[in-house]
Amino acid sequence: MNTSCLDFLQKKELDKGFYMLYGDEPACIFKSKEHIIQCNFLNSEFTRINLDLEDDDFIEILNEATMSQDMFASGKIIFFKFSKNRLNKEIREKIELISNHKADIISVLEISEVKVSTLRKELFSKLSRGMLIDCSEPSEKEIFNFLRLNLPDSLVSDEQIKLHQSLYEGNFSALLNDMELLKIVDDSKYIESIFSESSVKDNRKIINYLADNKIDSVIDVINYYEKNEPGIIPLLVWLFNRDLQAVNMILSRSGSVRKLGIWDSQLASYNKIAKRFNKKKIESALSLLDESDKKFKGFLKGSPWDSLREVVLKFV
Repeated sequence: MNTSCLDFLQKKELDKGFYMLYGDEPACIFKSKEHIIQCNFLNSEFTRINLDLEDDDFIEILNEATMSQDMFASGKIIFFKFSKNRLNKEIREKIELISNHKADIISVLEISEVKVSTLRKELFSKLSRGMLIDCSEPSEKEIFNFLRLNLPDSLVSDEQIKLHQSLYEGNFSALLNDMELLKIVDDSKYIESIFSESSVKDNRKIINYLADNKIDSVIDVINYYEKNEPGIIPLLVWLFNRDLQAVNMILSRSGSVRKLGIWDSQLASYNKIAKRFNKKKIESALSLLDESDKKFKGFLKGSPWDSLREVVLKFV
C-alpha cells in the first residue's frame, strides 16, 4: 500500500509489519516514525534496534536481532537506514528480504536519498507486502485537507485555512509542531491564538531575544502572559522544551533541528544560544520546565510562572 505522510498520520490503527519511508521532508520522516511507535507501543516498553543496509554482516546481524529476546519488552522494532542515492542489486534484495520478513517484528526502512522516480521504477513493484509512506514535502492541497481534518471547527473555513497555510509557507515542520499543541491546550481561545499571525511572530521574537541575550525582554513577555493569558503556560513550557532540545542537538551534533520545526533562518540564533549552554545547564533548565508544568497541573505547590522565569535565566 502506498500512501502520503499526512494520510498515514490520520490512521488510528496500524498492522505490524514493514514500513518504508521515502522522500526527503525531515518533519514527515520524524512524525511517521513517531506515529508508528505510538500506534504499536503506546505506554509500553519495546526494544529498538538500528541497522544499516550497508553493514558488511547485515544478514547475520539481522538474524541475531530477530532471534534476540527481551523479557521486559512488549515488542521489537528495527529501524533500517540507507543513505546512498542509488540502488544496486544487493540493496534491492535486502529490502525485499526485510519486506517479506514474517517474524512478529516491526521493520521501518528510511530511504530518503534515492529519487522517488527511481524507487518507483526499480523497487516498488517488487514489494508485495508492507506500507510505503511518501515523506516528500506535501502539496498545498494535501496540507489544506490535513488542516481541515485536524483543526478545531472554529478554524476550518476556507479563508482561515488559506491564512494558516500562508503563515507557515516554507516551514512545514513548524506547522506540524503547532498541530501537536492541540493535544496540550484545551481552551479554544488559546488554540486560536496558536494559529495566528501574532503567535508566529511572538515565537520568533522570544527566540531572537534569547539569542541576543535580552533576558529582561523575555521576562517582560512572560510577565505579560502571566497577567493576561495565564492558561497558556503549557504552550510556553512546550516551546521552551523544544528550544532546549534544539540546543542539545546542536551541542551533541545528534541530527538536524529542522525536524523540531526550527527554520533555517533561525539556525544562527540557536547557534548563538548553544554557545552559552552545556549538558548540565540544559538538564537543569529542563528540570525547571518539568517543575513549572507540575505546578500548573497541581502536582507541586508554588507558582509555575516563577519556575518558568528561572528557566529563562538559564539562557544567560
